[in-house]
Amino acid sequence: MRKRSRVRVPAWLLGALAAAFVSAPSASNAQTQLIPYYGKNLVHYSRFNWRVYTTDHFDIYYYPEMQQHLERVAGYAESAYQQISADLKHDLALKVPLILFKTHAEFEQQNVIPGVAQEGVGAFAEPTRNRMLLPIDAPSDLLYRLITHELTHIFEFDIVPQSLIRRSMPLWIDEGLADYETGYWAPIDLMTVRDAAVADIVPKMSELEGYGDFSNPRLIYNLGHACFEFIEAKWGKEGVRQFLFGVRKSVVGGGENAYDSSFRMKPDEFDQNFERYLKDRFKPFRDKERPADYGRDLAPNPKKGRFSNAISIEPSPSGDMIAVFTGNRNDQELDIILVSAKDGSVIRNLTPGFYQDMGFENVSIPGERWNTVPWMAWSPKADRIAYFVRNREHKTLMLENIITRKIEQRIEMKTVDEPESPSFSPDGKTIVFAGLRNAKNDIFTVNLETLEIKDVTNPDGKDNLGDFGPTFSLDGRSIVYVSRISGNDKLFRLDLATGKKTQLTFGTHDDGAAKFIDADTVVFPSTATDPNQPMDPDVARNGNIYNIWTLNLKTNELQQFTDTVGGNLSPIVLKGGNGNSKEGSGQSRIAFVTYYKGEYGLHTLERREALHKAETADFGAPGPVIDFQAPLSHTLVKSNERKKSALEKLFVEGRPPVAAGVTSGGDVYGGTEISFADVLGDHRFDIFAASILQYRTVAFSYLNLSRRFQYAVQAYDQTMFYYPYGAGIYYDPSLAPYI
Repeated sequence: MRKRSRVRVPAWLLGALAAAFVSAPSASNAQTQLIPYYGKNLVHYSRFNWRVYTTDHFDIYYYPEMQQHLERVAGYAESAYQQISADLKHDLALKVPLILFKTHAEFEQQNVIPGVAQEGVGAFAEPTRNRMLLPIDAPSDLLYRLITHELTHIFEFDIVPQSLIRRSMPLWIDEGLADYETGYWAPIDLMTVRDAAVADIVPKMSELEGYGDFSNPRLIYNLGHACFEFIEAKWGKEGVRQFLFGVRKSVVGGGENAYDSSFRMKPDEFDQNFERYLKDRFKPFRDKERPADYGRDLAPNPKKGRFSNAISIEPSPSGDMIAVFTGNRNDQELDIILVSAKDGSVIRNLTPGFYQDMGFENVSIPGERWNTVPWMAWSPKADRIAYFVRNREHKTLMLENIITRKIEQRIEMKTVDEPESPSFSPDGKTIVFAGLRNAKNDIFTVNLETLEIKDVTNPDGKDNLGDFGPTFSLDGRSIVYVSRISGNDKLFRLDLATGKKTQLTFGTHDDGAAKFIDADTVVFPSTATDPNQPMDPDVARNGNIYNIWTLNLKTNELQQFTDTVGGNLSPIVLKGGNGNSKEGSGQSRIAFVTYYKGEYGLHTLERREALHKAETADFGAPGPVIDFQAPLSHTLVKSNERKKSALEKLFVEGRPPVAAGVTSGGDVYGGTEISFADVLGDHRFDIFAASILQYRTVAFSYLNLSRRFQYAVQAYDQTMFYYPYGAGIYYDPSLAPYI
């Protein structure tokens, strides 16, 4: 959101929009374009009993269901404030309203800017009253970084007042500084920058105002992040601060550009230095593999049809077809299509037309995990595809027949929030998936006959780790999944009979969801590098890119099969039967999603000679699980808690417009309108006044959005130069369908 808010849009959504809809104007409103009939009304399914907790720098708005998380989140917020304030040498004069929601589904019901918090928008900050809104359903370290990102925007709004700017502030500065302050590179974000540097598609940052002409809008966020790292490398932390205040002089005062005032450097000279910095930084990776090295791209060709890119993939049990999440440019939506595993030809679209025709609002995709975890599952009998959709308040598990394209079963997830990543059991009777309960990420199973849902990784509610991307073993006795521990995503195995958890991978790199090749071997994406090869620290820092690895669960041997410029993700196993692998050889092909020049492709390889081999012990061993700890801790002060008042912090929404003039007859006319709202946007007041000669209009309205039943009342007094004919109640039959 460029005009009214700054939205923290995670890489997964921007990647999807980039792959599917190159022409989408912004990530925050592109979702609305996909669903032209839904979203006219913002339905409130939940009733929030708001409370307020005050800290040194925040007024935190929450409801009782989040009480157990309040102390932790308050510590994160105060820690983030101290860090940003120290970096920018700036303090905020007023406390920041921090509005919290337990889950994203509840976050979507916010009224601060109705309609902005759509699925895919992780959080946002708005400049009118410097409010931050976010759900707390992310793992601890990622939640801290999300708060840091949004709070950086609040500092930006204070340093560069949005109401005073004469020229727009470049998006890469807004979002790049916010990501830079988190001090963290998500592997998928680093992937896009490394790809841009090696593929020679780095833009001139000084000329870039919006998202640029790239197919991946997230790239501008990431290039902005890299640009601030370049500024720090060349001019230190003080250079970052000088540049931001130089931007303030430029966009508010309209004076010399920020590059001259901050660095005594012309804009084009700055661009040249930044491009050189990126190319030098990623120089060691120039000779890495390209997708073309893996053979033919099986992803839909946008030049030959309506579909473009392959974002997430799932194989048929026979291996002759692949289900692909792709962008449909004609219908402007994400669709699931079937393609041939042999030549990539499109066989069928499983979700044609707008989603309302199938009884749901939109296909649901994972959050920050993006395509490091699966988006759908294929049943063992090869007759059904399972995926999640948004359906009113809750998400719903859909089982669709791939032949008839009819939905054979719908399971509404009323007791689990934000479900994702389904996987069938070998007998097809159970589906395992990831989801939220009490704002904790766990692994669940649902019995397709009894509809019973079980939490299998955290049945007692005492485990605070984030669990994602589950898959059944081939015998159905265990589940392999991803758990975020000590700041990294690692593979675990859960024995369903005993509940015993075993950590499978170790180290300070990230691993994605696994798939079974055979009973003892899994394939998965990982940012690991060969631990037996000495590596320069700078190279290691920039090598955090996903590639394809396998793990033998009996011998603990790891093998790396790709080493790419961009990234390779979402690996799947293609069994025999397509004519491209030898029956009985045990060397099933691996298909995976590639990223190169801002595009997602689909390639395959046969496991022959591994590039590198290692043991799991080479990366570490089981040890204590250390949950994330913010730099500052916080102890709740009971006296700082209170119930939110009905009209908390009522304020004027923007500067009231004033109209005044003289008619051609010499009569003076004028008018104004003033709007008020409370801090949550639940209660809104509007006063309108206008006058010309002796004719005056005064109107007052009140709008209540706090509950599902929303209403408005209005009173007005209007002096007219004629009287309407008669009085009474009028009925227009043509309006009957709308009453």
